[in-house]
Amino acid sequence: MDNSYKRILDELISENARLNDCQVQSNKIMAQMMDYIENLSKELEQTKSLVYVNRSQILSLPYELADPDYVSPVFKPRFYSASETRRLVSEGKSIGRLGDGEFAAIAGEKRWNFQDVSKRLGEKIKETLESDDEEFLVGLNPTFYSNLLDLPEAAANGVRAYMVPDVRRFHASLLKKEKIYADALMCDINSETDVSEIKQIWNDKEVVFIEGRYTRMGVGNDLFDNCRSIERILAPSQNAVDKYDDIMTEALKQPKNKLILLALGPTATALSYDLFKEGYHAVDIGHLDLRYEQFIRNLKLLYNVDIPYKYCNKDEVGELRDIPDPDDNTYEQQIVAKVY
Repeated sequence: MDNSYKRILDELISENARLNDCQVQSNKIMAQMMDYIENLSKELEQTKSLVYVNRSQILSLPYELADPDYVSPVFKPRFYSASETRRLVSEGKSIGRLGDGEFAAIAGEKRWNFQDVSKRLGEKIKETLESDDEEFLVGLNPTFYSNLLDLPEAAANGVRAYMVPDVRRFHASLLKKEKIYADALMCDINSETDVSEIKQIWNDKEVVFIEGRYTRMGVGNDLFDNCRSIERILAPSQNAVDKYDDIMTEALKQPKNKLILLALGPTATALSYDLFKEGYHAVDIGHLDLRYEQFIRNLKLLYNVDIPYKYCNKDEVGELRDIPDPDDNTYEQQIVAKVY
């Protein structure tokens, strides 16, 4: 056989083998696609069936709830409004506020970067939550237990993502049906009326801030310009509970006629109750200063607040940045103790 024909024949044989391999691979891919389509079809049928069942349940729900024999397993706490809460605090009641971070501390879980798990802190917050003293208000976030209709969709979905059934049952196991809780959102600011009501809490009073090292409440704004005087006890910006006894020692040096305002994460919740038991008017105000900064800057989200010399909410979810000191002599003169 001529070499040229032999070469062509060899090439054809090689090409045929390659095509056979391609055919085998194509058949495998086709079989996989058919299996995927078959499984997808089954899943779609299951989803269709599930949607039908869910739709039937939703349509039936109003009639089932209307039955006089229906007993709801859902526990909904009773609340003072934000305005009522502010008024009660202005009149002299102390308050400790619990949000998702405080409930996480009770459960022995870590929620935010600024506070690790602490058995002691969890026990103290639980003691605060269980207080029955009429002069001490326990504040909860009412949106955790609401129908969420008044919230923007993103905020409502955030509550839904947190308040899953296990978390709802955990909250219900800790709360009391007969108790009226304060509105922990008393520090939210959406109007000048909110600002006016909040500022009545410290109007013409001698005030002591117990705040994180970089919190710097009122620095750069006029939120506390109606205080008679301001002094500051600075505590760690992270894991403040590790210095709990030292913070209490410094706080107890203050006269009991002074108003104590606390902004120190979950540790503030526990401190507010301990200071109340020692005879102080103690108010856990949390992110109030940043809420005010958000309001006066007309910012949509609290996480949009970006003040170089203050610990902002965005610092809670990342590594602590290098926060510079403010150029403010008045602020420096107000510091009476540093516990960190």
